[in-house]
Amino acid sequence: MIKTSKEAYETQFKNKKILFDQHFSSIAPIEFFKSNYDSFRYRAEFSLSKFDNAYSYTMTLNGKKERIDFFPIASKRIQELMPPLLSYINDNPIISDKLFQIEFQSSRNNEAMVSLIYHKELNENWFRSVSKVATDLDVSIIGRSKNQQIIIGNNFITENYKYQDREFSIRLYEQCFSQTNPDICDDMLDWVTRYSPKIKEDIMELHCGLGTFTIPLSNLFTKVLATENSRPSIKALKENIELNCRNNIFFARLSGKETIEAYKKIRPYRRLSSINLDKFNIDTIFLDPPRDGLDQFTRENIIDMENIIYVSCGFESFKRDLQDLQKTHEITNLAMFDQFPYTDHIESGAILKRKAPG
Repeated sequence: MIKTSKEAYETQFKNKKILFDQHFSSIAPIEFFKSNYDSFRYRAEFSLSKFDNAYSYTMTLNGKKERIDFFPIASKRIQELMPPLLSYINDNPIISDKLFQIEFQSSRNNEAMVSLIYHKELNENWFRSVSKVATDLDVSIIGRSKNQQIIIGNNFITENYKYQDREFSIRLYEQCFSQTNPDICDDMLDWVTRYSPKIKEDIMELHCGLGTFTIPLSNLFTKVLATENSRPSIKALKENIELNCRNNIFFARLSGKETIEAYKKIRPYRRLSSINLDKFNIDTIFLDPPRDGLDQFTRENIIDMENIIYVSCGFESFKRDLQDLQKTHEITNLAMFDQFPYTDHIESGAILKRKAPG
């Protein structure tokens, strides 16, 4: 069971800050961004297990399933949904049969969707039963099993993000990665846009996801070349570009390595055939890679970029990558974002500028 308190949060944040300072305080100015100490997580996933002949939410801790009766780090909307949904599950065998995982996602405007994941085919009886739950709880529900997806309501929620004096809406689709802590995401967007180069050139964004950073970057740069290797995320990105009426974002389904290979004319890709790369004047790259960080090819082939904006969810890979990039670039600004309180996880940001030759 996760317990929260302001005092416990302050202690763990202080420890993270000390760790970050130890590695970076002598290199560049650092900004530290605190989270709320409770109700900060707008996505949550649980298994389902029986205790005393009744189903309960569970999470695995040290290889053992722990019963979850209360989850105070989740958003208020998720906390409100958890008890009544569990009651419907326990009261209706059609809903509970072979249900093994439940995923919640909410937004700050109180939209919510729930994914129910099964080891069985979902039939008309299931649809009728779950449709009543969706209506009663005012929530979208997605049922998933092998080769099957049934959507009751929407398969997305809408979040409004803020940075500097701007605000924009984005659809967070089921099965697409999105930021779990939207208040900290606002801080990340604000920090990135404050320290982005004040130039009107083009930018390349690798691992763009469904467009959380892409939309703000399109307001700062003349054109954005955004790539992502996930099919669902690229589909979501297209929807979010249209939602925000942006006409200077060009996107394709490519990995980071493939994007650089195409831009440097090392190798052509048919998935980029509709985009004329010769019309881009890119001197800034935005990176938000998976936890493993940048692969060696990417590190070696971005050293000629004038500006690098790097957001990282893996502290060890962040340190490794910056050590390499500092051979050619100076770190001008750093940030630590406490995206996941009560864990050892550290989200980091760095702004780098190419050193003058000689």
